[in-house]
Amino acid sequence: MTTPTPTSTSTSAAAPTGLRVFNMLVGLTSLGILLQAITAGEFVSQDGRDPWIAAHNIIASVTVVLALATMIVGIVSVRRVDATLNWLGIALFVLLVVQTVLGHLITDAEADGLIGVHVPVALLVFGLAVWLSIRGAAVRRRS
Repeated sequence: MTTPTPTSTSTSAAAPTGLRVFNMLVGLTSLGILLQAITAGEFVSQDGRDPWIAAHNIIASVTVVLALATMIVGIVSVRRVDATLNWLGIALFVLLVVQTVLGHLITDAEADGLIGVHVPVALLVFGLAVWLSIRGAAVRRRS
């Protein structure tokens, strides 16, 4: 009696599952990024802004964790399917960490001059999240 060997279909079936999880995490990360923009808009030049800043900080932490999970799934599962998605996931995580550090410098160290960097990086993060979502959906359709 011989033992069946794994076929290419069994490995290709695992890749779309990883890709589905990756795309789901990209969507959740993107939602966190959107919520960041909404909460930032609520406290810019307004009285009573401390609760909004606290919410902005909490959402930032959750979004970074989601981006970390996205990056890990990308490295483990998606890089074999599409290396570009993998690198985009890594870039999104790195940019979100940079963005979080900038945000803490602005609020904790009162480095308001960094707002001129924080806002453009936010736009870059937004664009990368959209691009990642579109490419992830295209790769999933192809797989």
